[in-house]
Parts: sequence; structure tokens; C-alpha cells
Amino acid sequence: MMTILIKKLSFLLAAVLLMTWGGSSESYVDSDDDPDVGGTDWRTTGIWRGDGTITRDGEDTNVLVCVHKADATFYYDTIDQTMFGFVDYPITLEGDAWEMFQRIDFADLNGDGNSDVTMRFDDGGNELLMVWFWDTQSEQFLYQPEESHLG
Repeated sequence: MMTILIKKLSFLLAAVLLMTWGGSSESYVDSDDDPDVGGTDWRTTGIWRGDGTITRDGEDTNVLVCVHKADATFYYDTIDQTMFGFVDYPITLEGDAWEMFQRIDFADLNGDGNSDVTMRFDDGGNELLMVWFWDTQSEQFLYQPEESHLG
């Protein structure tokens, strides 16, 4: 009787672990891909925290977002981890950036036809809002303090 109970509990624990590990919204598994690729595909490692589509010069690019204490990096949503772009925060986040991160948006805020970046963080109940506009001359995102709110 005890052996059957232990086996059932072991099975249940294994099922819960698989659901928790494999069911994250941050993991990426494409059923059309070769099943052996999943172990080598950086997108399955859980290092990215958000995603979206960045538009530049009328071309859309799907990106995955890695969040850090001092910046966020945007990578092409491909098997190879290739950087597309980044933003530097105007401050260094004091807490765990992964946990503080709420969402990212790539809407065109200034109407120039290119995606801008809006990031929201929760700093213990205090929302941090950071905004960057895409600058076509420098070809980088420029922080916009007048559009942002740091507490």
C-alpha cells in the first residue's frame, strides 16, 4: 500500500515539475521544429522575459527581450541568439529586474513610423515607467525623461 502511494506521489510530483518547467510563457517550443533542437535553442532556457514586434522603416521584426539591472536587450526571435537592439536604463534597478519587470510595448509613440520602447517596472508598489524614442540619425533608442516616470 505504501509503495503504491509513493509511486503515485512521485508521478504527481514529476507531472507538476514538467508542467511548471515546460509551461512557462517565456519558453518557446515549436512543434514543427526538430525535437533535438529544443535543448540547444537559447529561447528554451528561460533567459528572456518579454517579446514583441519592432517596426523600422516599414519592416516588422519579432524580438525577445532580456531584462537586466541596467539595460534591456532585444534579440531576433531565431534559434541563434543574435542581438537586434537595446536600451540603457537611466537608473540602475536596485531590486531583481526579472521580478520587477511588468511589461514592454513597442508602439510608435511619436508618429514617425518606427517603434519606440515603453517599459514598466514595479518597485515595491511604485511604478517605474521608462520611454525611449527611435532616433533614425543615430540609429538607436534615445531615453525620453519627459515621457518617463521614475517614482
